[in-house]
Amino acid sequence: MRDPSAMEAPRGARPREATARDRAVGVACAVLSVLLFSSFTLASRLGLSSSLRLPDLAALRFGIGGTLLLPLLLRGGRRATWRDAGALAFLGGLGFALLAYAGFSLAPAAHGAVLLHGTLPLFTSALVRATAERRRAGPRAAGLVLIGLGIALMAYDSLAVASAGQLAGDGLLLLASLSWSAYGVMARRVDLPPATAAATVAVLSSVAFLPPYAAWPGKALLVVGPRELLLQAVVQGALVGAASIFVYTRAVAALGPATTALFAAAVPCITTLAAIPLLSEHPSGAALAGVAVVTVGMVAAARPSSGGRARAEA
Repeated sequence: MRDPSAMEAPRGARPREATARDRAVGVACAVLSVLLFSSFTLASRLGLSSSLRLPDLAALRFGIGGTLLLPLLLRGGRRATWRDAGALAFLGGLGFALLAYAGFSLAPAAHGAVLLHGTLPLFTSALVRATAERRRAGPRAAGLVLIGLGIALMAYDSLAVASAGQLAGDGLLLLASLSWSAYGVMARRVDLPPATAAATVAVLSSVAFLPPYAAWPGKALLVVGPRELLLQAVVQGALVGAASIFVYTRAVAALGPATTALFAAAVPCITTLAAIPLLSEHPSGAALAGVAVVTVGMVAAARPSSGGRARAEA
């Protein structure tokens, strides 16, 4: 583990300038993370509607993801301190995943898309502002307001008739969004290589979760059908447990946490449309209006400010 003092940039140092190639790679990774986040929401709801339960999905995520990324952690190179490694693993691994799965078990997919991923730009922007004390440019602030309005529109109908269990699930989803937002901000501050950061999260989460799961009775992984098990293993373990952490961290390294989180505003749009054939969930007029407003807000917030946005975020 590296010295804690090595993590902090010298006072007065200018942030790194992102090259055109870095930004292109960052944008590609951010777009891919949107697709992975959408698949995470849909697959989790499908899995939890079957015989699988929260611990089973978490075991697939952490067990497969940790195994796939373990060689990256063992190859050496720059590491985080134990303190930072534990915080990254909790925020981007155990904390985020367990809160999200618990929320998915109580709330429908539409709630997950809006309250988990749709709020990432708002939480991340607030954390960046609080930790870096940066003023937001006009287009970014206006875009965030539109995203907030769109989220409110999409959630209005369902929240008006929500049961106590659904409201509890909504609260858990919001906490999961806050946890992932904090991971993005911290990953940028620690500034590990993206592959190392992803491996740190996956492996430490696996080490912390799998021993208790081994003692947990009634594991549905032992009785679930092979087709469903394969689907969840690929999505939860390989795509979400390993790939999504890497591509999101890579996008954060190139674009900064606030800009990367803006792309997550597209997740409710994709998930809402995909849930129609997959989960038989048909959006209301308010939800469709919310999709449109969130999309406009994401585009507005992602536009370069008059001072330029080539400089990476702190």
